[in-house]
Formats: sequence, structure tokens, C-alpha cells
Amino acid sequence: MSGLASHVLGQILRRLPEDWAAKYGEPPVLVETFIDRSRHRGGCYRAANFIYIGDTAGRGRNDRYHEGGAGAKAVYLYPLCSDWRRRLGAPEQPPCTPDIDDWARHEFAHVSLGDQRLQQRLIRVGRALAAQPTASLPQACGNRAATQAAYRLFAHPRVTMNSILGSHYQATVSRCHAEPVVLAVQDTTTLNYVAHPLSEAGFGPIGSRADGAHGLIVHDTLAINPSGTPLGLIDVQAWARETEDHGLRRLGSDEWTLDNKESGKWTDSHQRASELQQQLDTGTRVVSVADREGDLFELLTAATDPERADLLVRAKHDRPLADGSGRLFGHMKALDAAGVQELTLPKRGNQKARTTRMAVTFDRVTLQPPKNKRGQEPVTLDVIRTTEINPPKGAQPVTWTLLSTVPVETLEDACERLAWYTKRWQIEVYHRTLKSGCRIEERQLGSADSLEACLGVDLVVAWRVSLLTHQSREDPNAPCTVFFTPDQWKALWVRTGAEGIPEDNDEPTLREATRTVATLGGFLGRRSDGEPGAQALWKGLQRLDDITEMFCIMIERARSGRAPP
Repeated sequence: MSGLASHVLGQILRRLPEDWAAKYGEPPVLVETFIDRSRHRGGCYRAANFIYIGDTAGRGRNDRYHEGGAGAKAVYLYPLCSDWRRRLGAPEQPPCTPDIDDWARHEFAHVSLGDQRLQQRLIRVGRALAAQPTASLPQACGNRAATQAAYRLFAHPRVTMNSILGSHYQATVSRCHAEPVVLAVQDTTTLNYVAHPLSEAGFGPIGSRADGAHGLIVHDTLAINPSGTPLGLIDVQAWARETEDHGLRRLGSDEWTLDNKESGKWTDSHQRASELQQQLDTGTRVVSVADREGDLFELLTAATDPERADLLVRAKHDRPLADGSGRLFGHMKALDAAGVQELTLPKRGNQKARTTRMAVTFDRVTLQPPKNKRGQEPVTLDVIRTTEINPPKGAQPVTWTLLSTVPVETLEDACERLAWYTKRWQIEVYHRTLKSGCRIEERQLGSADSLEACLGVDLVVAWRVSLLTHQSREDPNAPCTVFFTPDQWKALWVRTGAEGIPEDNDEPTLREATRTVATLGGFLGRRSDGEPGAQALWKGLQRLDDITEMFCIMIERARSGRAPP
């Protein structure tokens, strides 16, 4: 019976406080449990909204010599009241960004590879690639032994993209718990491996021609809150097209595919967003966000199910209205504007980024299914149309028609949906970070499976770089140690001309440290430049790693009384 275990857990947790208080005279405030990941995945606990907080040290009660042979276990908590921290005298909840020293352990804590040595090696490789995002694998690992270990790791049959990302998905869920709205933004990108020795044997066509460039298709879903903070990935689909049935069939298809075609990627992502909705508290709304390619009637139908995640998609098809009064685009164009909203539009081609005024209209309509799907029922959705007022000379006016399953009753609701849709550009920046910053297309591993496994790590590293970019803008006064180790920021300050080694209480803010790192990557910091982007940061991070290494060597030699090399 589906969901039985989590249902039973929920019933027990609702009954537990009363029974415990009746027997022991004191109501409990927190439930703790341990999970042996070598035997169990803990899915029922996560479905029952237990929160993962870390791992044990692996010591049993008879471990007198601190050998840790019992195996580490995952620790999960379930709060029975909202003020449990105050009652237990615990400090306030830490920020969602893990400490720099253990972020990799946090993201890969639930990787189940059947051998803890593989997991520890994965954590070390993740840290190395994050320290030098633009470096090749040998450069990031630093020496021959570490490089060979990384190659063996990615060639291991149990180390796959899905096994690596499964743990990151769980960490993403934990970050989503505190958000009232989570935008599950989905999009497609291609990885071009035409220069790779395996380009013909291990990959498939990625363009419109079967005999063109070869590589992988990647369709991923990035969880973002309404302020734009990237919370992490919740789904990644990667496949190589078969040359014979190019454009028709998707490899690795499952029960949610759309007629076994590539367009099923959109419904698969929405299904994952729906699963996320089930894992979160009832106070959190998950909205799947897609561009025009995701305007599929099957997806619209699925999203109207109250048990599934909501949907916000830009309309591509001018569908007929169910009442026979016309078509969608003409109907929305004929409505009077309900108000005006300012939006910031990103740079597109030769057009610069700009803030513009948009006329907004909205209405609730019922859409007729396509002719080839007459067996399906019409769907009722809220529609928001926005048109740019007085666009710059030579620029095409921006016009969007958005379909939403989230009710739109007022102009404020409509403007909020528009603001949600503008966050879709975050995933395009993320893809640029992945390909240009992490240089995933330049990885030289011996097989397509190894490249895909390495892609799993690079996807998490690219998320971390994107998070740093956003966090330095949204929380500029936070201490820089939320992302940088003391050695890193001290080395950075010495590199930029500090007199002597800074003290711990001289710690700069996150914005100061981030801008200084970006200058190492070519950021000029002029008044008109704004805040640094991901490209300058990933270049600066690589230089910072070398600077920090030399700083630590010099400090160690100074402490030991040895002369500098």
C-alpha cells in the first residue's frame, strides 16, 4: 500500500505527546531516530517530514579505541512543537548555507555507494572541484594519486549521476522546508562533446541534424525561492539520443513519460515537483515553472490535480476557448489593462538589460483540448498577459501570456506570478555556470558513464557557485565565513595588501570578500559594473585556492622557524 509507512509514522507522532505526558508527566518536544544507510534509505521518515541533521561518528557502545567500526548512521529529527529550540535551550536555527568546511559532506551525506571509502572520496573530489571550478580534474586534485583516485571513483559501477545527486536532492528538501513558496524551475541544455574521443560512440546528436554535433541532453529542475535564492536541484534528467530515432524517443524513459517522447521531460519534472510538495509542510507551495516549450496540454491537465504541484508556464499555443468565444491570445488582448507593473528584463542578444513598465491583464479561462486529444477534459486556468509599454527604440516589445494553476484574484496576485516567472532566468545563468565555469564539456574521462557521474558532482558545484553569487547580493553584511574558511579570507587580505596577518575579529563581510575574490577573476568594481557575476567569481575562486595554499605553507614555515622556500 503506497504511503503506508509514512502514514503510520504520522499517526504515531500525533498520538505520542499525549501518551508520553500521561505516563512520564512531561510532554516531549522533539523525536530523534537513527537510520543505517547501508540497509535503509529512510524514505518513509523523509515522507513523514523528519529532518536530516547529520551523521553519527560510527562508534558503538563497546568502541573503547575510537575505531568507529559500527558504521555511521543518519540522524533525523521531528519537532513536536514550533518552539522546541527555546524549550531545549538550543541556539537559533543556523542559515541554510552549510559551513564551508562541511558543505560537501552535507550535500553528499546520503550517497549510498555500498562502501564508505567511496563516499569519503566523493566528498574530497567535490571539495577539490569546488575550490577550483574551472580547473581540469588533474589540476583540481593536485597530485597524481588523488587524480587516479578520482578517475577510479567515476569509473566505479555504483557511482552514477543519480546515486550522487540523490543525496543532494535530500539536502535541497531540507532547505525548502523554511520557504512558503518554492519555484521548481525547469529547463533544457545540451552538453557538446564533439571534441571528446568518444563523441561518436558514447553520445548522440544534440542539434536538429542527426549527423551534427554529439553530446548529452540535460533537463534539470532548480528549486528557487521567490527572492531568487537557489536552494538546490530536485531533478536532473540526462540522456543521449539514438541516431536512428533522433527526436522521437527518450532513453531511460519511465512511467511518467509523454507518449515516450522527449517532451515527457516536462511532465517528469512536474512529477518530481509534486513529490517535493508531498515531502514539505502544508504551509509550503511548490510551483513548477517552465518556458514556452513546456506548454503541453497533458502538463496543464496534470497540474490541475489538487494533489500535484502547481504550474506556471508561458503559453506557446493559441488554444481555443471551451465556450467557443474565440482563442486564448485574442481574448486576452481584447481585455482592458488592470494595471502597470515594473519588471527588470535581462540582457538578450544585442539588447541590454533594462527596467521597463508592463501593462497587465488577467482572467480565468477554460481551454479546449487539442483536436488530437478530444478524449481529454477541458482545463480551467488563470491567465496573465503582460505587454511592454514604450519599448526602447529598435527593441521588440516584450509580451508574455502566462498560464497558472495558482489562483489569480487581484492585480497584486498577477504581479506576483510575473515576478515568479522572472526567476526562470536563474536557471539559464546556472547552465552558463555549469558549462563555462565548471567546464563540464572539457572533462576528459574514459567513458560516457564516467562523464555522467562527474556531471553529478559538477552540477552540485555549479549550484554552490550560483548560491555564493546570489547570497553576496541578498545578504551582503553576513560574515564571510559562511562561504570562506579563515585561511582563505586571511590569504585574500594579505594578497590585496594587508599589513601583517589579519586577526579573527578583522573578518570582512561576505560582500567585501566576494568582490575581492571577483577582482582576482577580472572584475573591475567600477561604479557602473554593479555586483560581480558568476563568471568572475569562478575564475577568482580558482586563483584563491592557489593563494591560500601558498599562504598556509608560509604560515607553517614561519611557525616552525624555517626559512621560506
